[in-house]
Amino acid sequence: MTAPQTSLGTTFSTAGVDPTSWDTTEGALRRIQKFQLCTVRADGRPHVTPVVAIWAFDAMWFTTGDNEQKAKNLIGNQHCALTAGTAALTGTDYVVEGTARPVADSGTRDAVATAFEEAYGWHFTRADGTWNGLGDAIRAGDVLLYQVPPDQAFAFTIGSESAQTRYRWSASEREDLEPGDVSRP
Repeated sequence: MTAPQTSLGTTFSTAGVDPTSWDTTEGALRRIQKFQLCTVRADGRPHVTPVVAIWAFDAMWFTTGDNEQKAKNLIGNQHCALTAGTAALTGTDYVVEGTARPVADSGTRDAVATAFEEAYGWHFTRADGTWNGLGDAIRAGDVLLYQVPPDQAFAFTIGSESAQTRYRWSASEREDLEPGDVSRP
């Protein structure tokens, strides 16, 4: 997937400020360890929950159990958003919007499990880790794995200068990224 089209929202941005580069936002998405996932219930109400997720292979990835509310919500409506940011009034917050695609391919599950283990380190790999065994559960198909190729994303930076940056990908680029495609770094 190529770099997205980047634009600056003028309403919430300081005059003369530059948009946040996609490289900067992508780097932050790779470092962040906890996201909030927003899905939509069958009756239209939102459902938000914290999840461990990663940015890898040009998409966001997360897991869930098949009886959890988010899994039930995604059966009826695959549109979702993952958000993360600072707990302070200043800094940068991120939003990635897309369509969650369930992944069953064993090669993809293995690559993504490895990416989770690399991103979360001892939390996934040590016996006393918070998420110990989740990498193996991903590989074995014991948890649902979702890929979320982005439709659009945002970086909201607030400080002495503020910037609302929007990133958009063309529909054809998203369609070229097959469900579970991990052929790109």
